[in-house]
Amino acid sequence: MARRTNSQASPRQTSPRRRNPAPVAALRRGVPAGETNLTSQERALLPDPDWVTEDDADYIIGMRGEREGKPIPLAEVLKRYGYRVED
Repeated sequence: MARRTNSQASPRQTSPRRRNPAPVAALRRGVPAGETNLTSQERALLPDPDWVTEDDADYIIGMRGEREGKPIPLAEVLKRYGYRVED
């Protein structure tokens, strides 16, 4: 059997390190509504009109997709604004 040697290496940490709770709390709170481009109707839908959470943003983006309807192709938009587009 091989002889056991004393290693100077430190053992690997197997348990996860404790995360700083401050950033997690800030993410749960959301983004300040003043930093977004919400309409007054969209802001009225928020439970807290000063903060937009990820769930609120998902709902608003879904509503915008339904409201705006079918997307317009980029080539059509460029033609509308006078850019030359090769088909």
